[in-house]
Amino acid sequence: MSNRYILIGILAAVTCSSSCQSRSQPTDKADKRPAADTIVSSELPLPKVPSTLTVPSERAAYLLSHFWDALDFRDTLRSRNARFMEQNIVNWLSLFPHADKETLPRCIDKSLEPAAKDKGAFRLFGNVMEQYLNDPNSPMRNEDYYILYLERVLRLPGLAEEERLRPAHQLETARKNRPGSVATDFRYLTREGRHGQLHDTAPGKRLLLLFYDPACVHCTETLRELHDSPVLKKLTAGQNLSILAVYTEGDRDLWERTKASLPSEWIVTMDTEGIVERNLYSLPAMPILYLLEKDKTVLLKDPSVTDLEAWLLLE
Repeated sequence: MSNRYILIGILAAVTCSSSCQSRSQPTDKADKRPAADTIVSSELPLPKVPSTLTVPSERAAYLLSHFWDALDFRDTLRSRNARFMEQNIVNWLSLFPHADKETLPRCIDKSLEPAAKDKGAFRLFGNVMEQYLNDPNSPMRNEDYYILYLERVLRLPGLAEEERLRPAHQLETARKNRPGSVATDFRYLTREGRHGQLHDTAPGKRLLLLFYDPACVHCTETLRELHDSPVLKKLTAGQNLSILAVYTEGDRDLWERTKASLPSEWIVTMDTEGIVERNLYSLPAMPILYLLEKDKTVLLKDPSVTDLEAWLLLE
């Protein structure tokens, strides 16, 4: 079943009224058990929502809390099957935006407790969550949800110490330089040979902080998008925004050979602080953008160029 049709089914379950539930009757076809060779590729059935819950956000919360009721995580034929778990975790995550944020911790707890009963299944669960919520190339990437998930993992009672190490490190990294916090300061060398630091850069103006790698093909495409953006051109020309491009990979010769290729109006620099080595910023894949307010408070963390332009146009 495609993700599109799965999501349609989930949304229908969220919004369906109690009368819709009362009219639904199982057919003979629905009662048939799946063949043994197809069970690992099937989706879990959505739990039946009580008719007393009519508010969509409450229905979504119920579905989230009871989504995994139909799976015994000790059934390793399914709980350790990557294809089966990936599809069902995607279905589960599709419900997150429809529930109130206040209910999500409880909903995640309700799901993690049975998942943690089998170590192999729990590790697979975590790997898929990381893939979909934290991978820069994932269309479902969402740092807010990933932080919430990691926080609940670390609150699980009885979780072995070795099982805490990776989520604890991931949580520490994800929390760095979040919107609303002051961006971590660092020192750099400009292409003109001057030394500077982030917090002293472009005083009185917003700053677009760009971490890049000249050896990265995707960086080249993004740099071109930024340079050609009419929104950014207007703001930089009007002295309302500066762009600070920072190379962090440590190859001085590569930077020296390529620094002149970046736009002349940008502040082009090489990190001298050890940003990567000291893990000052989360840099999962280049390029990474941060939009900073005049006081260096983070406004946007890792937006796409399109999202950045849309945000700036609304300001």
